[in-house]
Amino acid sequence: METESPALGTADRPGTAKSPARVVPILSHVGNQRVLVNWLQQQDQYEIVSDDTAALSEADIDMVILDAHSLRTYDTEIRKRKADADAILPVLLVGSDIDVGTLDSREQTETEPTVSQLVDEVLTTPIDTVELHNRLDTLGRIRRQSIALESKTDQLLLLNRISRHDIRNEMNVVIGWTEQLANHTDDAGDQIRQRVLDSSQHVVDLTKAVREFVDTLQTAGGPNLEAVAPEDAITDELTKRRTTFEDAEFAVDGDIPRVDVRANDLLASVFRNVLNNAVQHNDSDTPRVEISVVEGAETVAITIADNGPGVPPARRDAVLGRTNRGLDHPAAGLGLYLVDTLVTQYGGTLQISDADLGGASIEIELPKEPSAGVNTDDDAS
Repeated sequence: METESPALGTADRPGTAKSPARVVPILSHVGNQRVLVNWLQQQDQYEIVSDDTAALSEADIDMVILDAHSLRTYDTEIRKRKADADAILPVLLVGSDIDVGTLDSREQTETEPTVSQLVDEVLTTPIDTVELHNRLDTLGRIRRQSIALESKTDQLLLLNRISRHDIRNEMNVVIGWTEQLANHTDDAGDQIRQRVLDSSQHVVDLTKAVREFVDTLQTAGGPNLEAVAPEDAITDELTKRRTTFEDAEFAVDGDIPRVDVRANDLLASVFRNVLNNAVQHNDSDTPRVEISVVEGAETVAITIADNGPGVPPARRDAVLGRTNRGLDHPAAGLGLYLVDTLVTQYGGTLQISDADLGGASIEIELPKEPSAGVNTDDDAS
């Protein structure tokens, strides 16, 4: 039996009389800490979890109040708590004439947030309790909205997973029964049967595209990229497409170079969706798809061309979901939108042009994986 996640009622939200917001106040200035703690203790909507620094790592909290010294001291703990939190964990910075930009003193990676990015609100001293109330009220609202959004996101992800599973199972039943009709139809019936099979397979492919697109949305920050060989992904997908589309012709122009690009395990879906699109939207009696791969100095260019109707220049951005309407545009396709999204995440480019075969040509250019273990300083010496 399916159950629904309980809605987050007003009385159950942090920052209300029933569920006060759990606050960790850690100010190095003794006087400011005393004023802050005394004020918080008088408010029903706030609960001081602890002014012990262990609370930063262990306690269930809704917001943190620090000054510049404490923020520097507990920088590592704050970064970890904010990174691990399912919902936004607000940080209020308290101090006199604070310039948040000057607080950054540690070395960090390109993807690591600066100190200024860890701070959500600033309150100057001496502490004005009216301003303190306003700042904490804003942070509490951000926290509640973030929790509610996280809950809705979880429910939508569950609904997406269930619906994809059910649709895929039902379409597999349709495909199975349609294949059973092969011995019970004449030539005209075979054509109809094949159209049903093609449409059914299209639906199954769409459920895969939806799953992979959701995977890209769930990636926190940028995707984790690694060395991936396009040759493997292209070869595997060509084998599968030849089985799926028995009436189509797939050809590789020349050899596929053995080279790595910066990507992840979703690279295969890039080629799968482009190959599917080249056949499923092809009005030729015998769809033909040609693939060529060219290695450059810093990039690898993969071109997939077909003999279908092509894509007029005025519709190419819309097909990829690049217009203001995105996927709401009638010309947009989920598969190619996913492809464009992934290629962009990989630091590559995608363009559509006219193919020599008469249809569309999609060229995907991806950055090569830098060679590991090469010391350019040693080479130059």
